[in-house]
Amino acid sequence: MATYAFFPTRQDQRRSDGLNFAVATAATALAARAAAETLLGMPNALAGWTPVDLASAPAVFVHGLPVGAREQSVWPSLDRGGSYLKGT
Repeated sequence: MATYAFFPTRQDQRRSDGLNFAVATAATALAARAAAETLLGMPNALAGWTPVDLASAPAVFVHGLPVGAREQSVWPSLDRGGSYLKGT
């Protein structure tokens, strides 16, 4: 099974409770999304969020939204203050 991370694709998809990053293990991204939504007790709560297979993803920090380095394309590259992280 693979481990997937989910995060809001757009700022307006952010949750008011601050739970804006989910990690779940399942055979597919769809099944992992359903598992994460079950933990929240809210079906379709993560609809439209971006799934990332963590087996091939670069390192990331999470504070509200995940933020990766400037030269990668998996995670958003700007933090909440509009700054880039160093590195590749």
